[in-house]
Amino acid sequence: MHKPDRKVSALQPAIVARIRDSLLPGDAPDQGAWVEDAASVLLEVSAQRAPGAPVIDIVSVNEERRYLRIAIVNDDMPFLVDSVAAVIAEAGLVIDRLVHPVVRVERDAAGGILALPEDASPTVHRESMIYIETDRADARQRRDLHAALETTLADVRVAVADWPKMVEAMEADADRIDDGEGADLLRWFAGGMLTQLGHVTRRRDGTHGDLLGICKRDARDLLSDASYQRAFEAFDARLAAGEVRAPMVIKANVIARVHRRVPLDLFLVPVIEGDKLAALSVHAGMWTSAALAVAPDRVPRLRRLLAGLAGKLGFDPGGHTGKALAHAMTSLPHDLVLGFGEADVERLATTMTGLVDRPRPRLVVTTSPLSRHLFAFVWITRDTLSTQMRKRIQTMIEEAAQAPTLDWSLSVEAGNLAMLRFTLDIREGAQVLDEEALDHRLQVMLRGWGEAVEAALAQSLEPGRAAAIATRYAEAFPISYRSDSGPAEAAIDIAHMRGLVVGDAGTEARGSRGVRL
Repeated sequence: MHKPDRKVSALQPAIVARIRDSLLPGDAPDQGAWVEDAASVLLEVSAQRAPGAPVIDIVSVNEERRYLRIAIVNDDMPFLVDSVAAVIAEAGLVIDRLVHPVVRVERDAAGGILALPEDASPTVHRESMIYIETDRADARQRRDLHAALETTLADVRVAVADWPKMVEAMEADADRIDDGEGADLLRWFAGGMLTQLGHVTRRRDGTHGDLLGICKRDARDLLSDASYQRAFEAFDARLAAGEVRAPMVIKANVIARVHRRVPLDLFLVPVIEGDKLAALSVHAGMWTSAALAVAPDRVPRLRRLLAGLAGKLGFDPGGHTGKALAHAMTSLPHDLVLGFGEADVERLATTMTGLVDRPRPRLVVTTSPLSRHLFAFVWITRDTLSTQMRKRIQTMIEEAAQAPTLDWSLSVEAGNLAMLRFTLDIREGAQVLDEEALDHRLQVMLRGWGEAVEAALAQSLEPGRAAAIATRYAEAFPISYRSDSGPAEAAIDIAHMRGLVVGDAGTEARGSRGVRL
């Protein structure tokens, strides 16, 4: 490694001190020379930096331990570490070591480092220094990682810089609309419940204006032309009916590069000039973790949905069923529920209410506004949850819909209930799903397997004997077999396995072997 000159090297003890100060209790212990090595790398990388531009250095190290070293120096701002870590995880690399000292730096006019002062002054700026060690990567992976980090840091920069303007735009939209709950929702988001990343005004003629945040960075649209057209048509219909419900809440297919790698949440607000819909004001961001955890009776619009649902069903809010309904609404993802129609919300909430006390497999499917995404909610008992099971269920839904999965999530209740949620991209069209048939397949896969095998065995055995044999053998079949082969094949295989054990004459057949092709 090239060593910085003597003048710059004199600053290394200061960075060593900052690294040690930044270590958390759960970080790697301060042993050996790694802290000094990390400080030397960060000092070399930060020796020259143009104003407003990050420096990224990625090197494969071939020493006693082979690893990939990543060093990033940038202006200090929110979302840097989590955004960088998400890029590295997306590349399939595991972070073995990460330190993030924030250092006061004084530079000359050309960007050369002069000093690391303790005190703030007009000529001193706070800089973020990130040092990471990961698994090794080949040259192509390193190039791709470097490009992804550059793009992500650029998105972080414009999102942070334009944050105040995006808050102002959202508050202005809240003042513009007549929907009281919708206006309160926008103000709630503007008050810190939404990580705002971008804004754009889409006009009727297809042009864009009022670009803020990530929307200034490139030409990618948050929505396709077809989706914008459907949104205009939906608001036209509401305007003609005299009841404009806003904002429209939907998910983008664009994955956020800032903070968390999840599909962006979009909030569409109609811009009405006179009595005509002239444009759509589109806000892009993601719910904060705090917002997702807020009780539904404290979230604008959700609180109205909950109250209306409880009144329609006649549930006493203080009674057991009323509390179960409130729990269901709390557990369902707020960011999706706000975009669903009232009938879909009722179906999801009542389904989950019935599962709180009696956990069992269930599946419910619904679509998003503008028919861009299909959402499949799957409840299973926690004991049956596994990565293999999740993949089997996902494959079953994808094959039925003939559409790919864009995103999935998992939440596990304190009891014995787990909820899987799959988001499928149906912009290119999808098969009409038979929810009842899919739910039946899920039941057979998880709950009804033993009964299904027993029924298949009963085709050739008397019922009592079929039940006894199913009890002994059915649960031994793995999940992959159950979903791929089914109970009829299992009954045939059970007959063969029993033949190996007892033989045709009912005596033990020691040393027998068999295969079924």
